[in-house]
Amino acid sequence: MNQPATIAWRPALEGRSGPLYRAIATALSDDIAAGRLAPGTRLPTHRDLAWELKVTVGTITRAYQEAERLGLIGGEVGRGTFVRDPRRLLEPVSEQGGLLALGGLIDLSVNASALWNDGVALTTATMAVAQQPDLLDLMSYQTPMGHPRLRASIASWLAESAGLESSHNQILLATGGQGAMHAALAAVTHPGDALLVEQLTYPGIRSLALHLGLRLIPVAMDGDGLLPDAVEQAARNHGAHVLYCMPTLQNPTTITMPLERRRALVDVARRIGLMLVEDDVYGFLKSPSVPTLASLGPDVTLHVSSVSKSLFPGLRTGYVVAPRPLLDRLATVLRATVLTPAHLGMVVTAELIDSGEASRIAARRRQQVADRQHLARAILDGDRLAYSDPDVTHLWLPLPDHIRREDLVRVALERGVKITPADAFAAGRGEIANAVRICLLGVEQESTLEKGLDILSTLIEHPVASSAALV
Repeated sequence: MNQPATIAWRPALEGRSGPLYRAIATALSDDIAAGRLAPGTRLPTHRDLAWELKVTVGTITRAYQEAERLGLIGGEVGRGTFVRDPRRLLEPVSEQGGLLALGGLIDLSVNASALWNDGVALTTATMAVAQQPDLLDLMSYQTPMGHPRLRASIASWLAESAGLESSHNQILLATGGQGAMHAALAAVTHPGDALLVEQLTYPGIRSLALHLGLRLIPVAMDGDGLLPDAVEQAARNHGAHVLYCMPTLQNPTTITMPLERRRALVDVARRIGLMLVEDDVYGFLKSPSVPTLASLGPDVTLHVSSVSKSLFPGLRTGYVVAPRPLLDRLATVLRATVLTPAHLGMVVTAELIDSGEASRIAARRRQQVADRQHLARAILDGDRLAYSDPDVTHLWLPLPDHIRREDLVRVALERGVKITPADAFAAGRGEIANAVRICLLGVEQESTLEKGLDILSTLIEHPVASSAALV
């Protein structure tokens, strides 16, 4: 088999500042970007280039290591060091080194909301709040459940965004969605209890379980979400009486549990005395909507959510809709932990709801999701995204067998893109899906998202050219 010829490459180092090894890596990047070094070119050996430049072999080793970290080159045992195919991925690195220095980290790991078009609406609502005649009353100590006027606004919002009809007397305000989950779980569990969760679940529930001293028990899922029979079996096996789940646009799998599955789950809960803690933070995005567990089983469901995805996370407005027998217990938890809600952000939330602006913001969120999903599916393999719901703010991307999720995450980060492996969502030690989550609304500029998705597409579609670690 013929070996490719080694090019007599000599880096142009004149005028370059910083450590010598980094200057060599930068020169290599510039020559690749300019087309002077074609993909597949075999570079001089460490020893030969050290002799040519009159530097130590160690300096060349560090330079090649830096270039490989940036995805510029790759070594093959017994064959040499080769230039990789830059495609849309590589650009000249700065003198400070690293792809991140080009424009910062492209963080596609955080399921944030698109806030950048709604600053005027937030400012207008805040100014209107400042003129409210009962503002001082709202800023005084309140019942742990929250001011009745604010709870009435949340009841209105629930009816519109989730199709959940409830009295404001069944609603308790909490500090964000995490605070709502904490209050709900603390009210119905004791340290040492087993807590049933989906086998892939929101990572925040794991930190809460650790804080509350709960044992997480993963429950099997299929393409429609939790398996009711598996829920019942797990509850009986572990003595569990509480299940936390996200039936609509589940994080991370994007699964929405169909109506019949929801009814079956409520039937199981009633039959065995199981309390359902339903996290509906993404529910406002789903079209058409599916009845919530709280609508189907109000007697066995604690419905928790917040406006962090639909409006603004900084408002820290979370809420719990509870069966009446649990209201006193929830109020006791809130009294012991926060005493009274932090009302200023909640008053702004109520103003946004009551003025109708919340509905308009939520509609813009849905359009932004649709636009970003369309972009992502045009760049990434559409077949692999067939089971990832386009109504939500992230993608759930199964990977081909020859690419390990941990390698993709690592190499993508080296190229300046941060994504999340399935391991971050695993509730137990069982087999973990070879998949990653990619968030679409955490970066403001569409061009930045496109660049990050291009990098990921190249890494997945051309793993040999992109990184030997992925093969």
